[in-house]
Amino acid sequence: MKMYIVLCVTIFTAQLVLPWWIIIPISVIVSYLFNEKPWKAFIICFAAIYCVWALYSLYLSYLNGHILANRIGLLLGLPESSFNWIWMTLISGIPGGLVAGFAGLSGQYIRKAF
Repeated sequence: MKMYIVLCVTIFTAQLVLPWWIIIPISVIVSYLFNEKPWKAFIICFAAIYCVWALYSLYLSYLNGHILANRIGLLLGLPESSFNWIWMTLISGIPGGLVAGFAGLSGQYIRKAF
């Protein structure tokens, strides 16, 4: 739980001023510092970044009345609906979660190697 909270807070604050790929070194370092099993590190990193990105996507979508998210949903082939923004919010966290999950897995394997 501590690892999850540390990741959420550091990633959120870092991404306010740094590019998206900062999730990689932060996930590696945090995963290295917290001694978890590799599969657990993957799940914690995935969940933390997924939640941060999905909530931030929800916030940005709310600011523009979900117009952009609904239009992107149409471009991706979702049926025309005023609730496409929900799917887009759920989908938007997956790429970041996967990147962070594999970075966390790498941090654990680096820890085991040394």
